Amino acid sequence: FEAINVMPLGECAFLGKIHPLAAAAFGRLFLGEELRWSRVIAMVVSMGGVALIAKPSAAGIASGSVYGVALALFAGVLSGGAYCCVRALLQKGESELWVVLAFPLVSAPVGVMDALKHILGEGLETSLLCWILALGVCTQGGQIFLARGLRLLPVAIGTHIMFLGSIISVMLGVLMGDAVPEWNVWAGGAIIFASLQLAEVGQQPREKTT
Repeated sequence: FEAINVMPLGECAFLGKIHPLAAAAFGRLFLGEELRWSRVIAMVVSMGGVALIAKPSAAGIASGSVYGVALALFAGVLSGGAYCCVRALLQKGESELWVVLAFPLVSAPVGVMDALKHILGEGLETSLLCWILALGVCTQGGQIFLARGLRLLPVAIGTHIMFLGSIISVMLGVLMGDAVPEWNVWAGGAIIFASLQLAEVGQQPREKTT
């Protein structure tokens, strides 16, 4: 969120999408999970699809300063590390709900203090409260299903699939009144789908021999 304050959203969304690459690297280093070159290449291709959708520009990245770029990249790396931790905890038999409960341990105390200052100073509108509740339900619901997925899949595969979120967010935007996507969004979505298939094809031969 800090990066969004200092640079355009499209550039933040693109740079933050390195989290599957970070998660795959952490999964290989700390969990000993298999990481094929086909998966790495497919993730890079997926980032190309995200680039078509988000349309980041060199000028936009430069306008955010080195600080903003570093924040966005660091956020992606930390997210990858978080998903690696989720996978490790689930492999040890922890419940998905307990794992999800660990997410706000650091942010909740700070966030509650800031929220209380806002409520006491300006109050809380009903519509804003509804949006906050919807955000909480969607976020936590998504994290629970993600945790269940990471119990079954290596962290590289589980996080790679998350590139589909770029497509789903555009579709939801249309349902909420946004304009019909232009050609770059359709092309980016097709590239993401193709890269997912490319990664799976690269894995099949070894699975059949085991």
